Amino acid sequence: MDVLTYQPLVAMISAFLLAVILVPILSAPAKRMGLVDEPGGRKRHLGAIPLTGGLAIFSSFAFGLFLIDVNLQPYASLVIGMAMMLATGIIDDLIEISAGAKLLAQIAAAILMVSWGEVQIHDLGNLVGVKPIELGEWSVPFTVLCVLVLINAINMADGTDGLAGGMSMVALVCLFVAGLYGEAGRPVMAVMGVLIACVVAFLLYNLRFPGRRQARVFLGDSGSLMLGFALAWLAVYLSQGPEQIDIYPVSIAWILLLPVLDVLTLYVRRIMRGRSPFTADREHLHHVLLRSGFSAGHTVLILLLVMAAFGAIGVYGWRHGWAEWALFVALFPVFMIQYLFSIRAWRMIRILRRIHKAGQ
Repeated sequence: MDVLTYQPLVAMISAFLLAVILVPILSAPAKRMGLVDEPGGRKRHLGAIPLTGGLAIFSSFAFGLFLIDVNLQPYASLVIGMAMMLATGIIDDLIEISAGAKLLAQIAAAILMVSWGEVQIHDLGNLVGVKPIELGEWSVPFTVLCVLVLINAINMADGTDGLAGGMSMVALVCLFVAGLYGEAGRPVMAVMGVLIACVVAFLLYNLRFPGRRQARVFLGDSGSLMLGFALAWLAVYLSQGPEQIDIYPVSIAWILLLPVLDVLTLYVRRIMRGRSPFTADREHLHHVLLRSGFSAGHTVLILLLVMAAFGAIGVYGWRHGWAEWALFVALFPVFMIQYLFSIRAWRMIRILRRIHKAGQ
């Protein structure tokens, strides 16, 4: 089945239109239920914003799947895992459950993915230039760990309008492009196409455009947890599942690098300071750029462009036969640059911006 034929395109367009309709429809009942994000503390938006982006995306995605003429059984663990994350996030958005409870739900979804769904990371590729690194019995715990990291990376990126949804869209598009290069026509391509359409529809309400000062709807924990799980599932399935395209595992790492890099460096800094890695603060990469004087819109644009560049490196390197070990080694200086930037660079950027303004 070619993903660009009539029927998958109808599913994508239908899912997109349904999401466009659902976002405003869900706003009123969300406000009555209290499923809204109130300003205050670290939250600087104006008024109560509905947290229904995740519900609109999932509903339209599920609808679009039934319009695709494929066997959906291989994707059951994807849909059920997304539903689990959606439900967990909605409960958290309503009554704010503990971090431990959310973590247990994430572990349950990840175990469902690797055990029942059998979507696992079996090898890491030829990262040392000798032979592929096989995980063997470590496959299950390593995959679960990777799923947890990505879920929380997307969740923690949801700190300014359009960022978490935009990062999810960029990652999905990169995976989609890789799938087209690998072998167009796989059923998973249609599944990804439907999800991309739903995320794009949500972003029409979540991104800041000229004349719109803030988002009309947020993802909420329900949406960010759900999209984080969906990205993890699709990345593993596309690289190591039955419909794999033989993309380098390290290329997948480049596609997902920016949000993962942000959360890992943040965990390192918190632990080095004797704090819990799960403590909330304003030290994420988007906070650094905001403190440097960039607007929320420019901050999101910069980060999405950087993420797209990382994804392009991963896909281009794979397609042009770059050595896997070289792509792997190149991750380390990127990590160090990002770590140093998040600590010091915002002060330098602010000074440079003041000098520039003074000279005008």
